[in-house]
Amino acid sequence: MQHEILIEEIEAWLLEQALRDPAIVPLFDSLATRLRGAGIPLDRAALSWPTLHPLFQAEQIYWYRDQGAKLFQYPHRAELSETFLTSPFYHIITNDLSRLRRPLVGPGALLDFPVLQELHDEGYTDYFMTATNFRIARVESYQGGATGIMASWTTKRPGGFTGDDIIALSRIQKVFAVACHASIQMRVMEALGEAYLGPTAGRRVLSGLNRLGDGEVIKAVVWYSDLRGSTFLSSHMDPMAYLRYLKAYYACTAEPVIAEGGEVLDYIGDGVLAIFPLKGDIGGPDAVRAATRAMEQALACLDAYRAQEDAQEMQFSISLAMGEMMFGNIGVASRLSFSAIGEVVNAVTRIDDLTKTLGRSVLVTDEIAAVEPDRWVSLGHQFLPDLNRPVRIHARACHKDVFDDAALKARLHAQVAS
Repeated sequence: MQHEILIEEIEAWLLEQALRDPAIVPLFDSLATRLRGAGIPLDRAALSWPTLHPLFQAEQIYWYRDQGAKLFQYPHRAELSETFLTSPFYHIITNDLSRLRRPLVGPGALLDFPVLQELHDEGYTDYFMTATNFRIARVESYQGGATGIMASWTTKRPGGFTGDDIIALSRIQKVFAVACHASIQMRVMEALGEAYLGPTAGRRVLSGLNRLGDGEVIKAVVWYSDLRGSTFLSSHMDPMAYLRYLKAYYACTAEPVIAEGGEVLDYIGDGVLAIFPLKGDIGGPDAVRAATRAMEQALACLDAYRAQEDAQEMQFSISLAMGEMMFGNIGVASRLSFSAIGEVVNAVTRIDDLTKTLGRSVLVTDEIAAVEPDRWVSLGHQFLPDLNRPVRIHARACHKDVFDDAALKARLHAQVAS
């Protein structure tokens, strides 16, 4: 075979990479470049695989000779799109094929998928696809087919791929799949760790902090938000309608936290516990400003929700405090939770309880208010249960930021009754 020696070198390189948990994007980028260096005239390549992710159904890398590799992620139900259903990928899956070749020019050209016509129009001359099945985490099947990887290889060389090119690409697929399997499994683990634990906690657990008591003392701004009237609504609303209501609430509270670099640690009933860790000894103001921006975005989202026609009455509170906490594993050895514990965590939930008696929907401590003092007004020292000292509390310097718990309950009752 024309490429024999160089393909053997690439196979050895791939096996070495498989032992290192390689990042899949640079792995595919390097593979395509090496294959081209071995004499295979690649101008475009694509790699696709299903994934286990709360946001995405599948991931795909596109590589172009002059641009390198780039990752794309496809949301759930994207597999129902016309583009996917008329693609060679879907054809491979549903017909359980391992290879598919389509000449794009000449008397034998076969442009039976829309993407092939597009490639033909862009000057490509030959298209070859390979598929290798293997198990990806608990993704048992993908659109009715087995899981694994699918790779497409395309060239602009006149005459297309040679027979030796096709043999080399087919041969490399199996070894490449071994390296991809390790990389994809790690991506799945990281995605689930981030989705359920947050990025920082997820990374720490995967790095080995997975025993009871593992953790460290950190300093952070702590966020706690709580949905008001939820007990009444959960017992009077249709369950599916209530789930949609909770989705709108979390969109207004948890999403701004994440967007501003915070981490949601837990959903405590309908409460959201999150942190904005300080970066270094002088990171306090930055963390406070990030938490404050998230708070303003949350309230803007609430206003937008209320402006919708026939929107269910909604009110939530937000409290912010700053201090040291233990960030690590709690629970029992056989059932752990990676969370934050400490006085500041207890304090922020007690401060949130004060929103009912003080009549303000946002409350913060001295440390928070000191960063942007013009934004806040003092409500004086308040006694917090379980703490041995009074804490001075501040509210937003905004006339709209008034919370009337009794009036809210009355509106909820009236709205449900109607």
